[in-house]
Order: sequence, then structure tokens, then C-alpha cells
Amino acid sequence: NGIQSGIGTSLAMIGIALTDAINAGFLVKFTAVTTILFASVMLKERLSTLKLITVILMLIGVYLLTTKGKVLIPRPGDLFLIAACVCWSLGSVLVRKFLKDRPLEPDVVTMQKPLASIPVMLLLVGALLLVSRLSDVSGDLFSCCSITSMDLMYGLITGICLAMSWIFISRTLKVSTASYMTLMSMLTPVIVSILAIVFLGETLVLIQVIGAAMILFSGVVIYFSDMAYI
Repeated sequence: NGIQSGIGTSLAMIGIALTDAINAGFLVKFTAVTTILFASVMLKERLSTLKLITVILMLIGVYLLTTKGKVLIPRPGDLFLIAACVCWSLGSVLVRKFLKDRPLEPDVVTMQKPLASIPVMLLLVGALLLVSRLSDVSGDLFSCCSITSMDLMYGLITGICLAMSWIFISRTLKVSTASYMTLMSMLTPVIVSILAIVFLGETLVLIQVIGAAMILFSGVVIYFSDMAYI
């Protein structure tokens, strides 16, 4: 949980700050590749041809949906995002390894995520304060961060949604394979696009529709295959 929720999330935040939103939207789904590789080595999950084809189709679909077919320009933050994907994948595979053969409730694992993240966050803040002191940086490091009541409301909603996602992911890892979980999570960009159309009035171009269709088609194939159990 410390690797996944603490280190992984921290690296992702650093990466997002140092790259374009388009790059971040695509690269975070690199977890599909890293999770399947870790699962095949550590959990002995079968690396079938269908699984590889599905991963490729989904990655192409996510690329088209998030970038509108534009070429990604590498940024320094991209490496942090890839490192975050490795941490997320390793964490998911290890959670699956523990939940698979032990009578441990998935909700207990979920409860540990924020607790395991606290030491990592404190370590980063401490490192930031140390660097600022050694660099003779004047002023309050946190003076840039003003919080309004609206920010608190959005933060509360985000926290609830994040906690629910952790619960569902842990319960999925209890009854299904790590590969199945990460592949089905690739449907997230499609759901985000639908919500953006409904609530934000955004529109999709043809290339994005094609990408969404590829993801949905792959999701149907995954659902009706045996990937949930092998």
C-alpha cells in the first residue's frame, strides 16, 4: 500500500506537474502493460495472445481518445508518470498475491492505503523543507496554496470517490486476476468522456469516437473471456 498509494501517487503528482495533460492522460494507462508483466512473473498469470492483442487495442484506443491522434511530445514529467505506473502495478500485483490465498478482507487493505501514504507524504514535505533551507529560499513554501470553501467541497467529493474506487479495486483483486482488473479499468477514459459531454458540454471528434469504440470493444472481449480467472 505504501508503494502503490504513497510512492506511486506522489510520483504521479510530480509527473503531472512537469508534463502536458495529454501526455499524462495517456501515460497513466501504461499500468495495463506493467501490471500484466508483473502478474505474469509474480502471479504466474497466463500471458496469452488474446491478452496481448487486447492490451494493444486498448492502448491505441486510449491514445486516440486522450490525444485526438496528436503526436506526444516527451516531457521530463513523463518519466515520473511511468515510474508511478510501475509502483501502481507492483502494488496491485502484491495486493492480489496476498488476497488470493489469505482470509483477509479487501476492505482492510483499502483502509491501510491512506495510512501507508502518510509516511511518504511527510518524507516528501520534509525533503522539500530541507532543500529550501539548504538553498536559502526565502518566504513561506505554502503561501501559494489558498483554500476556499469550494475547494474543500470538491476535495471532499474527490476523497469519497477515491475511497470507493480503492474499495472496488481491492474487492476485484480478491476474486479476479490483476490483469483483468487493470484491463477493465481502461474503460475509465470512456466514462470520463461521457461525463464531460453531459456535464461540461464537451464534444468528441471522429478520431476520439473511434478510440472509445476500440476500448469498449476490447472491454466486451475481456468480460466474456477467461481473463478474470487465469
